[in-house]
Amino acid sequence: MAAGLTDFEPLQSLSSANQIELLDVVDKLRAQGLSDFTALPQLIVCGDQSSGKSSVLQAISGLSFPRKDNLCTRFATEVILRRVSAKGISVSIVPGHDRSATDRERLSNFRFSLLNASDFASLFEKAKVIMGLTEHGSAFSKDILRVEISGPSQPQLTIVDLPGLIHSESKSQTAHDVDLVTVLVKSYMNNPRSIILAVVSAKNDFANQIVLKRAREVDPEGLRTLGIITKPDTLLGGSESEAVFVSLARNEQVEFKLGWHVVKNQDLGRGEFDPDKRDREEVEYFEISSFNALPAGSKGVSRLRQRLSKVLFNQIRRQLPNLIEDIEQGSASCEAALEKLGPARATIEEQRTLLLDLSEAFQNLCRDAIKGPYDDPFFGDILTPAGKEKRLRAVVRNMQIDFAEIIRTQGSRWEIVEQPSSDERCRTRAEAVEQILKLLKHSRGRELPGLPNPLLVTEVFREYSDPWSHLARDHIQEVWKAVKILLERVLDYLAEPVLGDALLRVWLDPLMDECLRNARAKLDELLAVREKHPITTNDYFRDTVYKMRLKRHELSFTQRLSALFNKFGGELRTEDIPAIISTIYPKVDQDMDVDAAEEVFDNMNAFYKVAMKLFIDNIPTVVTEVTLLNPLLSMFCPKVVYNMKPKDVERIAAESEEKRSEREELTRKLEVLREGRATCRLYAERTSTAMGKPATPTDAKLKSSENLETATLTNGNGVSDSSETSSD
Repeated sequence: MAAGLTDFEPLQSLSSANQIELLDVVDKLRAQGLSDFTALPQLIVCGDQSSGKSSVLQAISGLSFPRKDNLCTRFATEVILRRVSAKGISVSIVPGHDRSATDRERLSNFRFSLLNASDFASLFEKAKVIMGLTEHGSAFSKDILRVEISGPSQPQLTIVDLPGLIHSESKSQTAHDVDLVTVLVKSYMNNPRSIILAVVSAKNDFANQIVLKRAREVDPEGLRTLGIITKPDTLLGGSESEAVFVSLARNEQVEFKLGWHVVKNQDLGRGEFDPDKRDREEVEYFEISSFNALPAGSKGVSRLRQRLSKVLFNQIRRQLPNLIEDIEQGSASCEAALEKLGPARATIEEQRTLLLDLSEAFQNLCRDAIKGPYDDPFFGDILTPAGKEKRLRAVVRNMQIDFAEIIRTQGSRWEIVEQPSSDERCRTRAEAVEQILKLLKHSRGRELPGLPNPLLVTEVFREYSDPWSHLARDHIQEVWKAVKILLERVLDYLAEPVLGDALLRVWLDPLMDECLRNARAKLDELLAVREKHPITTNDYFRDTVYKMRLKRHELSFTQRLSALFNKFGGELRTEDIPAIISTIYPKVDQDMDVDAAEEVFDNMNAFYKVAMKLFIDNIPTVVTEVTLLNPLLSMFCPKVVYNMKPKDVERIAAESEEKRSEREELTRKLEVLREGRATCRLYAERTSTAMGKPATPTDAKLKSSENLETATLTNGNGVSDSSETSSD
């Protein structure tokens, strides 16, 4: 339902120095290119093709825009109106953010000042050509044509005119053109800080005009849309259609918070554009038409200028604090991204300097990861998988403990058990001795009877310890992988992805492959001992052999004595002593080969225990520490970088074309954001000084809402209910 409407008069403060300065601040931000990176408060003119949108802009500015073809609608036009004593028109181009540096410079040099408005049409055509919008060139541009119009009768206003929405393709407008225009207009309408001026032609049913649908999509509650009805004189007086559009103007059909406004277009078929004549005809029309019932503040271009000035001023006033916050966040984001990219590195010297700084930090983190102080933030939460992987000393230490246990439990080819088993890894002592006895017979040399071939212990030990090789290789591989993971984590933390990948691929991966080869070669040296005659001076070997022999003899004596004791019924007499002695000592005709096999087995077992302990200790101390961990500290350090060949430095640190473009874009964006931040701060400082107090960082956000706040109550049509005097 429409609320009661009263005459609209602009606020007296709209022509104040603060208002002009505030509008200029946003215009300057837009001229600096800030609209490419953050949403700016603005008025955008949207409408279907032939809706009279250009006529509205023409009436507001007093400048005749070319309308004879479609190309002039395929870029945004920013119209800046400023009230100053001197008249003037200046035209320039704000390059789109996707333009190259060369194109930006070329387009930025397009600047002209006009003394005669009649020269604007030819200059407009030149602008299209330099943007590349020729008959055979591009059909669309993201560049913005900036038209600044100043004079004593101009309102304080900035409007962005957008191409007209196209209903369907035609001979002169392809489906591609339809999509391009739609995307451009939507990009502006989606800006939450844009005030949408939805232009609706009275020549067509408003329900069929695309602009209202598009406006509702981005502003469903109608909080930031102001409807403008054009061509009301095409309606038959007193008709139902006229009544419908009068109702629409009263905010009864399509309700917008900012309401509706009606303007009459000049009939250009009756002569060239004449601002004064146009305004007179408009006033005369509204005096006799049904639209006369509307309040004066919601009809006519003169009141539209005032109304838009107020709307824009209030929008900027409300949005400036959030805009400043967005600029701060955008600047911080750019600075973080540039810091991640590191300093520019176009020359070998710059590239080497970057690697020197990176290598120092790399070496420090690797040293901490190896030695164990995990205080650096790099190591993160110990409970997370990534945090555990970064603590290399802990990871490797646990691997070494697991490896030792695996060698102790799975390092032998077979296991001695008490009872026979179907498991191939399980053998009784008797079965093992029997197997050795076969080997003994096939390896006889010139040794005396009852003595084994001295090399037989080596052969049995080599077979018994055969699993050591693959178990140790698996362990070394796992440690190597853990080191590789650490390298990747460190580079992820210190360098941007492309640089880290290049450093791994060109330098660190080849070195890590060499470390793995060295580790395997060192392992082969340790395993080669198994091929030679066993040598040890470890007392543990002698003690173990003695204990094993003693245990074997004790078992044999126990068995024989038990049998003898049972033979004599559990009672032994003095005359039984010879039988006891005969039982204890084996007969002369016992198989001496069996005794030799028993000795081989005991000696092999004793030596295996000595060798196993040494092997478990040697793998970490001689292999993994020396060949995999220690090289980390010298693999990529300042000394290495200093001695790198220039070609290696370039292969690692030279930026790709993609990264150079990214750096240029980030640098340009940061410059724009910093300029915008400086502009906003300067405005805050000036307004604070005017109030007699020093500016603070908070002032930049608060001045827009405190110093510039003007209480304005609006009714349902967005028209002021207060009675004020027009400044125009």
